[in-house]
Amino acid sequence: MFFLIGKVKVRLHFLFIAIVVAGLFGGAYKEIIAALLAILVHEISHVLAAQMLDIKVDELELLPFGGRIYIKMFYQYSRECEVLVLLAGPAGNLLLAAVFMSLAYNGLIPYGIMYFFIRYQLILGLFNMLPALPLDGGKIFMLWLSQTVSFIKAVRIAARVGKVLAFFLLALFLVMAANSNLSPALVVTGIFLFWAASDEERHAPLMFMSYMAHKKENLIEKGVLPVQSIVAFVKVPVKQVIFRLNPQNFYLVYIIDNNNRLKKCLTETEIFDTIIEKGLDIKLEDLL
Repeated sequence: MFFLIGKVKVRLHFLFIAIVVAGLFGGAYKEIIAALLAILVHEISHVLAAQMLDIKVDELELLPFGGRIYIKMFYQYSRECEVLVLLAGPAGNLLLAAVFMSLAYNGLIPYGIMYFFIRYQLILGLFNMLPALPLDGGKIFMLWLSQTVSFIKAVRIAARVGKVLAFFLLALFLVMAANSNLSPALVVTGIFLFWAASDEERHAPLMFMSYMAHKKENLIEKGVLPVQSIVAFVKVPVKQVIFRLNPQNFYLVYIIDNNNRLKKCLTETEIFDTIIEKGLDIKLEDLL
């Protein structure tokens, strides 16, 4: 199910709809309204930050633990822009929580009314800062990792942290259930988090190849990209080199023989043009 807000397509995940309906039938009106407000504030903050940085948001999906914005070629923007967009969601929640607390503290609105609103703003804001994909903190963690390891490896590490967090939530549910304190939200969040983290990990190579394939048009649009270089032996498989690249930089690959003599220098574009024709199962010597 989806609808449009301006030019942004808003999609509702089926679990999101199911939880809202179940909550309303269960009479948890305050909790549902407070949770919906927290999610909307979180995602609108992301969208506003992106628009302020001239980043086009293609789609917004509302999920059980928050939401997810889709931005074409997101990881080809500068890391600073990416981090600002990612931080905007939790920042929006924490800012509104502070406003609500101030209103309650000054007696302008009874604390009993504000309790659920403050609680859900804090929960969503702080939870999304955890360094686990697909959460905002996980994406920031992945960006930080990608400065020292490959893009795909960074995604996989952050996604595995997400799986660990999912198991922790499920274990916490069992502990609480043993003490007669049931919390179905932990189960739903844990299962969905595990599924989403697995999805991020599974699609990492495909996402990477998509970003790299559009690098040429990104360079044409910007005019300038930072450059990095890689040195590799002629017998090294091409895919071993390709998966070490990152979307934010343009790469020069220096191919050397067993005597460390330079055989050829290729741009990443030349390498991609060749693998489109010959596939990934070739070695660098096949590019000479």
